[in-house]
Amino acid sequence: MQHTESDTARVVASSCADGRIIVSIPHTQYEIELNLLPNDPLRNDGANAVLGTHITGVVHARALKMHRATGGGVYIEPVQGRPRSVQGRILATDVVNNKVLAHVVIPMWVSVPQGQAASDFSTGELVNFYVESGTSFTPTAG
Repeated sequence: MQHTESDTARVVASSCADGRIIVSIPHTQYEIELNLLPNDPLRNDGANAVLGTHITGVVHARALKMHRATGGGVYIEPVQGRPRSVQGRILATDVVNNKVLAHVVIPMWVSVPQGQAASDFSTGELVNFYVESGTSFTPTAG
């Protein structure tokens, strides 16, 4: 899949171990723990080269159930650790793959759960949801 500026998160790599990376989001207190895919070069010695530097990548999560929200801002909870509850605005929908791109402090592709469809949600809508364990980060070039 071709990624664009709108779906790419810009973060700082804080630490990397055991197939996970902890990233901080610049100008916030967020330190998010994300999984790396098995073939990701950061899982091995490549992580040492990026620690403490700005990196870009695409975040993928699976929602347990998506809800429309009527108020509040964008957030990821907890502020430190693995994402569990998030809220944000829909930036785009991918009806073919049943995913939405949401801005939840950073851009995040979210797989819509069974029984719901990406087409149920519109660009600009505020949504919140719990995510399954295993939210992942895939580094991109640049």
